[in-house]
Amino acid sequence: MRVLVVDDSSLIRGRILSMLSSFEGVSVLGITGDEDWSLIGGLKPDFVILDIKLSRRSGVDVLKKMKKLCPLLPVAMLSNYFDNYYINKCREYGADYFFDKSNDFEQLANTIIDYKNLH
Repeated sequence: MRVLVVDDSSLIRGRILSMLSSFEGVSVLGITGDEDWSLIGGLKPDFVILDIKLSRRSGVDVLKKMKKLCPLLPVAMLSNYFDNYYINKCREYGADYFFDKSNDFEQLANTIIDYKNLH
């Protein structure tokens, strides 16, 4: 299972890589979110972790575009902006999950492993 992490924080990407690297059959692809989207599409991930606020673009806009191109691709939003506005906006655009960067890393890992085991 290939997990794509779109986050402009190298610390967050590293934390997710460290967290998921111990799971058999999971590979993590980390990118900043500022790359060319033709490259991202070529990675063919099975699961995406997407930050709401990227350095040069909105993760919500990225979510909207990603779900138009790949509506069945599961996307977990990860953010410090854990409020109803962002949660509702992300759900409106097709986010499958929403996690708080401050508190939900274990829950995020469990969600990815559960998804992997079901597919």
